[in-house]
Amino acid sequence: MGTLNYVLRQEKRQEAKEFGKWYARAVHGAEMETDELAQLIQRNASVKRSDVLAVLAELSEVMSDAIQTGRIVVLNGIGRFKAGIATKPASTPKTFTPQKNIVGAHVLFQPEVKKVENKFIKKMLEGIQFTEAVKNDVEKE
Repeated sequence: MGTLNYVLRQEKRQEAKEFGKWYARAVHGAEMETDELAQLIQRNASVKRSDVLAVLAELSEVMSDAIQTGRIVVLNGIGRFKAGIATKPASTPKTFTPQKNIVGAHVLFQPEVKKVENKFIKKMLEGIQFTEAVKNDVEKE
């Protein structure tokens, strides 16, 4: 369980339906890269960091191959990964060509969820707490 900091932000776009209202926005810290993940996994499990790095590198390759062939990759406890495409419309099915109308591809991620008291909770966020980030007391001129 962890605590995620947030800051309050006011909607300032005058055309917005909720103009003037306040919202919480997550505050993110430093990225955790593969090497740090491997260090932590080594500390918590009976495998060496180098073995973890090798498995994660191969996982990336295998997932890429599977996703590119239309498979949905499910990592239990994490979620599902699949390919999506961005297209421009065609007037008719006959005028649609992949070269002209498909403009890109992306990976879609759907976190694993579980049902708790009739609510679906994303497993990776189960038990998360929130606290307002400390404000900087320096006034700007």
